[in-house]
Amino acid sequence: MDTIEALKQLIHSQFDIEPAGIDPDAPFAQYNLDSLTVAELMFAVEDQFHVQVPDTAMSTITSLRGLASMLDELRAAKAA
Repeated sequence: MDTIEALKQLIHSQFDIEPAGIDPDAPFAQYNLDSLTVAELMFAVEDQFHVQVPDTAMSTITSLRGLASMLDELRAAKAA
C-alpha cells in the first residue's frame, strides 16, 4: 500500500470519510477538516507511522498529496 492509500485509510478511520471519495490534490477544507481536525490527523500520522511531524506542517500542508510527500521524506530520513 502506498503512502497516499495508507493516509486515505487513516482519514477514513479517524473522520469517517470514504477513501474512494478523497482526491489527493484537494485541500483538506474540502472534506471539512479544519485546523483542529488537521492537528488530530497529524497526531494520528505520528502514531501510525512512528515519525515526528514538524509543527510547521499544520499550517503549510494543505492536501493529502502534500502530507504523503512530507511523510515519505520523514520516513526516508529516519531510515537513513
